[in-house]
Amino acid sequence: MRLLILSPDFPSPANPVPSIFVQTQAIELQRHGVLVTVCAPTPMVLPGQAALKPQWRTYAQIPRSYQVERVEVRRPRYFAFPGENFWAWPHYAKALSLRGLSADQFNLIHAHFAHPEGTLGLLLKRRWKKPLVVTLHGDDANTYPEQSPRYRKYYERVLAQADLILAVSDGIRQKAQARTQRPVLTHRVGLRLPPIQEKPDKRALRSELGLPQDRFVLLFVGTLVQYKGVLELSEALRQLDDEGVLAVFIGDGPLRDGLGGTSRTRRILLGQQPNAVVRRYMAAADALILPSYREGLPTVVVEAGAVGLPVIASNRGGTPEIVTPETGYRLEEISPAAILAAIAQVRSDPLEARARGERLRQHVYRHYDASRNAQELVQLYRRLLEGALG
Repeated sequence: MRLLILSPDFPSPANPVPSIFVQTQAIELQRHGVLVTVCAPTPMVLPGQAALKPQWRTYAQIPRSYQVERVEVRRPRYFAFPGENFWAWPHYAKALSLRGLSADQFNLIHAHFAHPEGTLGLLLKRRWKKPLVVTLHGDDANTYPEQSPRYRKYYERVLAQADLILAVSDGIRQKAQARTQRPVLTHRVGLRLPPIQEKPDKRALRSELGLPQDRFVLLFVGTLVQYKGVLELSEALRQLDDEGVLAVFIGDGPLRDGLGGTSRTRRILLGQQPNAVVRRYMAAADALILPSYREGLPTVVVEAGAVGLPVIASNRGGTPEIVTPETGYRLEEISPAAILAAIAQVRSDPLEARARGERLRQHVYRHYDASRNAQELVQLYRRLLEGALG
């Protein structure tokens, strides 16, 4: 089976973080006998443009082709401009960049996100006469269709014409199902999980990372933007004013410069970090917090669960499917007061916090193993190619 995966971004030597979940799935599918090519069209950088913004410098450094664990990755250039997903037709520009690909190279197309990759997939489906699978991840189904009539049109077209529609959480599936008479299946990407083993020595890890042994370490991992709840978190830390707490922020974004501490609660801003480094901080922390206003299925919560880290998270999107009162601490509202109450609850009963973290780990290993989930996806591909999916 030869598969083309379409992704809006992909890890590269220049930036190893974006769309890491697509890379995880591609590698696992390759391990299960699928010949995978990933195509993630990249904005064209014009002369002098790389000097204007770090983002454009990164684009300029991304190779046009490379391999990741035998998965072929192609990064053709296309002409991009701001707001293209809402107001323009980037799928047409991206389609032009794929002229080196042909129908006889693939049996199947799998697009991640409804638009523009799902819409691009529809163009290729019609041109190549190949089946199209689309995975919905979050904002592409929950938020963007309500913000742009043009986007809504493309989204509904994908729901009507794709051969198989997948959603990474039940919440996303239900929202998508309400817009179409066709079935939408829940299929989680998952993580590459090693066999369950003893947790690493937290004291040794903290020494290696330069973290104090006697502080409650609260970890945030994500883009530093308003909808992630970082302003409410920052205000909660200011009000906490407790030198016994250390807040570690991993990620970058427009709000980073405003997250400096003005209280005794110390903050460390590490910027964007490779996944291996993030996992080390997760193993060394006392809790992860994600007070986000919207989420699909937050990979960071799954990653925290894989190491048994207690999680405080808002009751939004697909998060409640993972973080329940048995497996973590829910924020029923996103406010400094609610965040402070949850932190106090975790600190007041560390044995219960560890027990919830362990139950979360067991849940992740049951439902989010990328290898097992890739096997299930291969079976769906085969049934689709055989015409057995009703």
